[in-house]
Amino acid sequence: MLDIFIDSAVQEDVLPLLETGLFSGVTTNPTLLRQAGVTLDTLPDLVETLRSAGARTVFAQTWGSTPDELAEHAALLRERCGEVGIKVPVGVAGLALVRRLKAEQVPTLLTGVYKREQILPAIQSGADWVAPYVGRMSDNGRDGVTQTIGMQRVLDAAGSSTRLLVASIRSAADVADMAEAGVDGFTISPARWRELVADELTDAAMDVFEAHMRDVVAQHI
Repeated sequence: MLDIFIDSAVQEDVLPLLETGLFSGVTTNPTLLRQAGVTLDTLPDLVETLRSAGARTVFAQTWGSTPDELAEHAALLRERCGEVGIKVPVGVAGLALVRRLKAEQVPTLLTGVYKREQILPAIQSGADWVAPYVGRMSDNGRDGVTQTIGMQRVLDAAGSSTRLLVASIRSAADVADMAEAGVDGFTISPARWRELVADELTDAAMDVFEAHMRDVVAQHI
């Protein structure tokens, strides 16, 4: 089953996409919230708006430098925003928090994953989702697509229920390459989604069909 999330906190970009019914939900992070002008006080309104528009799951990211801070802020997000999924930075403290949240049946997404080896402790934690940053890996000299496909192979070999939710996507071609290798979860910007759909040959074919249909309609009238 393919799940595609929208990776944005800009309502005017996200809401028209949610209305299509094609998306599983929305992912946010502190950078996206800041870019969209969302504060901790306005985040609950954003989450409610996204849910009302059809987002089945909305992920918000906890923060902090200690296990207690991560847990405290995760609880704060759930208190203010209701049943949001919690994004947790990968690391010892984060992995322990995911384990705890899973016991409480809170949807979890381990984020900031940059190498194949990190998928092993992610499986141990029981995370629902893991977010490899495929574009940022490649930006830093690693082959992000190859690393991500390797993560999927580890998950498959382990028979794990943890799934990849690939983030930091730079091109539609990368999405297709990873999907061909069995990756079935992506969180994608609105601009990248349009790149998945659009093609100049499709546009040209539609122009021809429209012109011909106008002739068909004119003959009918």
